Amino acid sequence: MKFARLLLRTAILSLAAAAFVWLTGIFGDSRQISAPNRGWQAERAHRASTPRVAKFAEFLGAGVIVAVVAAIGRIIFRLRLSPAPRNAGQPILLDLRAGTSPIE
Repeated sequence: MKFARLLLRTAILSLAAAAFVWLTGIFGDSRQISAPNRGWQAERAHRASTPRVAKFAEFLGAGVIVAVVAAIGRIIFRLRLSPAPRNAGQPILLDLRAGTSPIE
């Protein structure tokens, strides 16, 4: 039974690895599509790294992205850092007594 389970897990792992290699090959064979004209390429290459307030839609989009990422981070860290409930159980006692040492 254990040997059959081991073979099944090995087969699944091999299929996952083959799928990864196949998808990597597809990605490697694809080529980047060139831009329609040189003017558009130049504009895209010299685009500002920060959103411009004059282009309100771009500015608003960047603000929404920042707000969403901040909200997700807040939710994640609140879940991780919240204290344990008070009725979760008793603390673990280590049975440390004065004068006794496990090393001696």
